[in-house]
Amino acid sequence: MSKTFYAILSFLLILSGVLTVGAQNFGGGVREFEFETFENQNPPSTQSYIHTRQSKEIEVNAILRDSAGIRVSDYRGFNREKCVTCHDGIRTVSSSHPVSFGCTVCHGGDGESLNPDQAHSTLIYDPKAGTGKRNPSSLTVAQKSCGQFGCHSGHSREEKNHIQRVNKSLMATLAGMISGLRFQWSAQKLKTAQYGTRTIQDNDGVIPSAWGALRQLDALPFFFPKASEIPGSVVSPTRSGTVKSHIADDLLRKKCFQCHIDSPPALGEYRSQGCAACHFTYDQNGYYRGKDPTISRFDPGHSRFHTMTALPPDSTCLKCHKAFSLNQGNDASSNNEPGRGKVQPDVHMDMGFGCIDCHTQFDIMGDGNLYSKQHQAVEIRCETCHGDGSTFPSVAQVTDPEDRVLRVSQYYNGWTNSLGDWMVVSARNNKMSNVKVEDGEIITLSKQTGEWFKTPLVRESPEAHSIPQHQKKLECTACHSQWVPVCSGCHATFDQSNPSPNSSKTESENRWKFSDYGVDAAKPALMIGPRGKAAPMFVQPKRTLSVVDERGIPITILDSKGDSIGYYKNWEFTNPHGYSGAKLAYALNPHSVSSEVRSCASCHLSPQTLGFGEGDLMIGKISTGRDDRMESLKRSHLIGKKSEVASDSTVTPRGEPLAGISQPKVRPFNQEEINRILKVGNCIPCHESYEDPIYQNIEKSYAFEKTLDHRNLRSSILGTP
Repeated sequence: MSKTFYAILSFLLILSGVLTVGAQNFGGGVREFEFETFENQNPPSTQSYIHTRQSKEIEVNAILRDSAGIRVSDYRGFNREKCVTCHDGIRTVSSSHPVSFGCTVCHGGDGESLNPDQAHSTLIYDPKAGTGKRNPSSLTVAQKSCGQFGCHSGHSREEKNHIQRVNKSLMATLAGMISGLRFQWSAQKLKTAQYGTRTIQDNDGVIPSAWGALRQLDALPFFFPKASEIPGSVVSPTRSGTVKSHIADDLLRKKCFQCHIDSPPALGEYRSQGCAACHFTYDQNGYYRGKDPTISRFDPGHSRFHTMTALPPDSTCLKCHKAFSLNQGNDASSNNEPGRGKVQPDVHMDMGFGCIDCHTQFDIMGDGNLYSKQHQAVEIRCETCHGDGSTFPSVAQVTDPEDRVLRVSQYYNGWTNSLGDWMVVSARNNKMSNVKVEDGEIITLSKQTGEWFKTPLVRESPEAHSIPQHQKKLECTACHSQWVPVCSGCHATFDQSNPSPNSSKTESENRWKFSDYGVDAAKPALMIGPRGKAAPMFVQPKRTLSVVDERGIPITILDSKGDSIGYYKNWEFTNPHGYSGAKLAYALNPHSVSSEVRSCASCHLSPQTLGFGEGDLMIGKISTGRDDRMESLKRSHLIGKKSEVASDSTVTPRGEPLAGISQPKVRPFNQEEINRILKVGNCIPCHESYEDPIYQNIEKSYAFEKTLDHRNLRSSILGTP
């Protein structure tokens, strides 16, 4: 078509409001057009895109000065690239990846061709990712793009080798999620992770086993419900079909893997995979808002702009960590029940902190080790920034010009670190990049806004942290957490009468059926956490699983060589330690911290906090607790004779565990601890303050309690004989 035709058509489109003239990002003689955005609207079903074919070029002359002067053009061999002839107006992806990098160093392709098929024939992408050819950062292919030698791989400093670290991170392996579910469902006998999303080994020669690090993970097995579906199988079929592996593996792949960093997002949600999962942002409706005329503005699934962010916003984190969305002011319950309202947000988030202001690069992207559980992979503690009752936070001075905290702070908003700065260090002796000493005070700076906050120190408020037993036996979050998330809707049904998920049937005809997902909030119960201190307990509704055959009859889903004991029928199944695999108890930091603390009575006089569930605790005369009993509020399982205890209890008054726990070293309170906690409850009616001197030496106070002087003092105060 002639240039006159383009000019007339463009003019008419501008008059009709469909096109607006926009500025160009790359310069050069091609006028660029930008379509209107459609915020919260249904876009038109079709739209034509117009751009000229006048050749434009980028000179690829960048040098990686941080990598021995490597020339970017050496990676693909193109000194000039013509990609922007068609992709005219596309944004420069980031300041650290300027125009002079070109396009092919990351995306691959033929940078000299103007033929789309030839130009795109060697693009780097994962065909299984479901995002077309636009993402070269999926972990399956990232070694060809982000992970090329000298880019984010191949450095002598481990912290620069992002690709190796991310591949070993829990976001990539899902080892914690996999080992937790498999242990609860008796698919494995050990709590330690054996499997990941794929086979991976740690070959760097450093395996800190004291932190829980592992040497390798095997790929998660596949589940085959019928022998006929196992290629070359020699497994003999039984009454309702046999399995090659465990049904937990199928559930993990069908449902849980949607939060794997390299997986497609859940239906109706939008994010990318691999590195781009965190470093590219998406509109809620998945529409592209940029100016590249070759990218549809109306087909969902594109990032908002062709722009990388070094500092992911909280909204990116919450695409997977959904339970913590309660901190964003969302309702604690989807039901409009009286008094349910909104939860009080975490004090850090309420002040303006982002997720990345507390969690370090090593917390999020991994530290180069393979771990089984989340608590093993996280290096920050409350004490990292706030210290404790006897010590201030540890600090270290920046003396190396190549120090990581100098490099990463270049991407922070409005400030950078300098040689000579004193930085707070984490539990693993790594310098925090945004917590430092200024004018004799410890301050925390926001990486995204530049705002700074004075960090309160525990040692400067001794009256609130003076109880010796609390300092030795409690995590900070045991008193300071206001609520824990309760994730409802986890009943799953596996129906063998439905077609195979590998067939051409729709998702609604899948064997798996799930109840609706929802998030509520509850008062924190407590248990012994992985570091041997009392911590908030993640108590959930019972996890029910029903496995039925073609006649709707519950069936055993393991063959004769399986690990399980008992039937997977409704919720009555057990983990390898003999506790309920349907009830989950998990120690966590719920991200609901308040400067205020819970009352003494909320722990020492609360059966719910101890793990007994809701109800009334009847204390027997014998101090061992042998005669203690619970009158539970929830009695359906007692009435139906399905259980001797209520479904919301995780431990008996005698300290007998009732719930499955997949974390090593984590457990409910034992009987000795329960007795000790309840014994303090006798003192609370008169001594309800944290600052009360009787708690400074509780054994001495107990001895005084038995004396006649104490009895007379109590009588005079209470006015009793």
